[in-house]
Amino acid sequence: MFMTSRRFLLAAAFSAGLGAPAQAQFGQPNMGTGPKLPASGAITRDTAYERKVLENITAPAGATMTLFAGPPIAMYPTAVAPSPDGSVYVGVDLNLAQGAVKGRGRVMRLVDTDGDGRADRYTTFLDVDSPRGIVADGKTVYVMHPPNLTAYRDTNGDGIADDSTDIVKGIGFGLDVRSSDHSTNNITLGPDGWIYVAVGDYGYLNATGKDGNTITRHGGSLVRVRPDGTGLEIVTVGTRNIYDVGIDPFGHAFTRDNTNDGGGWDTRFHYLAPNANMGYPSLFRYFREEHMPSIADYGAGSGTAGLWIQDPGVPDQVNNSLFTGDWTTNRVYHHVLTPKGASFAIEQHDYMTVPHAIDIAMDDRSHLYVGSLIGGVFNYAGDTVGAIVRVSFPGKTPSKPPTWASASVAQLVDAIVSDNAVHRIWAQQELARRGASAATVTRLGQLAGDRARPAYARASAIFALKRLAGERANPTLVRLADDPVVREVALRALTDDRTHVANVPVNLFVQALQDTSYFVRVQGLNGLVRLGARDRAQAIVPLLTSPDSALAHLAVQSLAALGARDVALAALTAAGSSPALRTRARMVLQQLHDSATVGALLGALGSSSSADVKHEALLALARLYNTEGPWTGDWWGTHPSTLGPYFAPATWEQSARIRPALRDALLAAQGDDFRALAQTFVRNRVLPAGAEALLAAVSTPGDPSRARLVDALAGASQVGDAAVALLPELDRRGAAFHTAVAELLAGETTFGAPTLPLARAAALDTTLSPEVRGRLLTAFSQLSGDAGRDAAVAVFALVTPRTAAPRPPSPPAGTTGDPGAGVPGVGVVKSGAPAPGAVPAAAAAAATPTAAPNAPAGAPSAVEQAWRRYVGSFDRFQQLDYFAALTKSADEAQRTLAYAVLLQAARASSRSPMLAPVREKVAPVIDAAWGDPTARTSLVDAIHIMHVESLYADKLKVTKEPD
Repeated sequence: MFMTSRRFLLAAAFSAGLGAPAQAQFGQPNMGTGPKLPASGAITRDTAYERKVLENITAPAGATMTLFAGPPIAMYPTAVAPSPDGSVYVGVDLNLAQGAVKGRGRVMRLVDTDGDGRADRYTTFLDVDSPRGIVADGKTVYVMHPPNLTAYRDTNGDGIADDSTDIVKGIGFGLDVRSSDHSTNNITLGPDGWIYVAVGDYGYLNATGKDGNTITRHGGSLVRVRPDGTGLEIVTVGTRNIYDVGIDPFGHAFTRDNTNDGGGWDTRFHYLAPNANMGYPSLFRYFREEHMPSIADYGAGSGTAGLWIQDPGVPDQVNNSLFTGDWTTNRVYHHVLTPKGASFAIEQHDYMTVPHAIDIAMDDRSHLYVGSLIGGVFNYAGDTVGAIVRVSFPGKTPSKPPTWASASVAQLVDAIVSDNAVHRIWAQQELARRGASAATVTRLGQLAGDRARPAYARASAIFALKRLAGERANPTLVRLADDPVVREVALRALTDDRTHVANVPVNLFVQALQDTSYFVRVQGLNGLVRLGARDRAQAIVPLLTSPDSALAHLAVQSLAALGARDVALAALTAAGSSPALRTRARMVLQQLHDSATVGALLGALGSSSSADVKHEALLALARLYNTEGPWTGDWWGTHPSTLGPYFAPATWEQSARIRPALRDALLAAQGDDFRALAQTFVRNRVLPAGAEALLAAVSTPGDPSRARLVDALAGASQVGDAAVALLPELDRRGAAFHTAVAELLAGETTFGAPTLPLARAAALDTTLSPEVRGRLLTAFSQLSGDAGRDAAVAVFALVTPRTAAPRPPSPPAGTTGDPGAGVPGVGVVKSGAPAPGAVPAAAAAAATPTAAPNAPAGAPSAVEQAWRRYVGSFDRFQQLDYFAALTKSADEAQRTLAYAVLLQAARASSRSPMLAPVREKVAPVIDAAWGDPTARTSLVDAIHIMHVESLYADKLKVTKEPD
């Protein structure tokens, strides 16, 4: 649902998406489903709660606020949706992010009968799990409740849904699979008549619309579908955990994304252009040139609401602009967006202070509704959470809507070109429901062509015309494409419905690629893709070298979507092609996983006389060696691998054909060329991450080990059995080889049975640099399963810092300053290997970390930093029973490690009331240790190591400390 910054999470002690909540780990979780409400009734005003809420919200200048609704009627709000009939629908979900108890969700219909800004009547419109997004158009209420998007109707007027149709199935996962955290979120009805769906990075597996269209995506994206369930499609990919989008009058979609808690991706603000890849998680870190640039990066935060407001009843200085919310920063922001190339420049301004802002929505009478999860965290925590606040602007004249249900067609057509965005959208919905006469179509065409009207009004008329008239609108839209004011929108509308493009002139879109407006160029690209115009792909090539990075990215994506292999290959191999053109052409080719592309690149590699062409062809082949592995619906967690270029690289039918080219290139390269090639192959996961040093060590001409090692490593992202068999032999060659073997192991993200003993020995080898050992330990810290946990404990127990001269260490980069609280390492390490045997005490002493030679005085070594990250990881909170039992171990080193983990848990729980169950679990174990001389020795050691003497000062005073 939402995700916060790591700093906030450590203060709160548990995070959305980091496994089960603390209550579930350390005691019976709260399984309540909240108060039982009558199906309908009056709402009693709670003035005390109203004061509490309003005291914590800062209203915009000149605005007034009322508490529209709160608990128990509108508690735990997840979405707010005003309706044309004056009612307001609120999604209620007591599970919030982490709960997965069925029966906690509902959609409430609220009515303010006396116009005082406070709801006084309600009905429970619908009981439904996980209501994440709502759109209400007066007749139909669309509810996104993973895994389905459903249209509900109240056919008898009692305020309760009695008819429903699933318009998309499987767009996310239900509570039988997981909580709704990072799942499918809010929905927005765009000015083009499509429902836009903000999908979190859990993704969807075979989501299916009413017409049978099916989409799959592992990861975050923006999806859209017609209100009747047809045309389901992906708009943009590579977002993280977006919760909502705001859409301007011309159909540009914007979103405030979520930070990944210290993993290098902060709260990015995106323009979600069609066909763009925003880069999460596989491109943003190491392949920045390959993804669509975001507009801004706002640091730590948790983006939620998104809304474009255009209403003459709001102050001029904020009208016709975008607003977003952030759950972590407790703000609603106002944004000024200015076109910049094929994207936008942005200004961000504070608009409101709102505790845990979750959604914002406008009605048709110039009232802003703001949803707040005030008092909430990540799960159900009692019945006094949440509020809906209504903001009004008494200094402005509010908009006056028609009576939508009884409005004449003429009134609705007039509303299509209103200066109120809500009026325009609801008018289009009502016209679409009634159907369009020839006179209505004619009138919409006239309004679209009326140059005296504002561009937003003409755009609205164009969208309505296309939606209502289908192919009949195309001749009018072709004419409008000559008008630079509405050319972008006319081109977009022409191909918006893929079933109505038979007679659309392709040349319009080819010409658009050279338009002075970059946004028209974007629609030229989008239209060619939607028309499947591969035969016109050559016209896209000049845009590959655009100095505008957004446009160049979209050109690459368009050629790849068209499968324009021959055009891209010609651009790569043509004499005189610029370096930028060759690189971007390669970016196209490396996305085309087919035998013809592989054959063409192998041919270019073998026949070209240009070293630059050969280089780009080889890079494309390195990328094509793997493809994205199959996905069966599991989640990648809050810290997925960001190594890229694939999340789960997997070989495919052409990999064996590509491998000899990679092998031959490695064997032929020397010196700087070899180092550059090895780094590129590592980056593309066709060499293990730590392979460069060892390959360089066997680069002496005539060394027979070179070919054997290259054979063992080429095409592999991890050290396999063939390489493992060579490592002992190479390790014995001397110090340089010994270090290079350790570097190879330190680059691993998984230790199988053959590599685990080697990695363990290297991690404990004090002749190696602390940096190499620290990387090895980081990999050990991520071992999964019981065997992996035991293997990690056996190693970390032997690198526990000494207790002499206690000092508070500098926190590792990316942590909060809490010496024991660290950020988990990158990657997910898996192991089915058995735990190693006991290690002699002498080895433990030898393995004690020392600071790096060039480290600042008093700074912890990389080994100690890795140790403290391990002890302070949130994963240890989920293993407290294991470490409590480990305090009884006969191995002193393991006892000390166990107490260090428990002490870190005690320290964290002392700072957070929410972690009372943690205190209740660890305190008795620590208390008992003071009465056991053997346990006390390990405990006191751990107290000094963790620098928590102040928490146990009284006990230490009366305890004889060990020598």
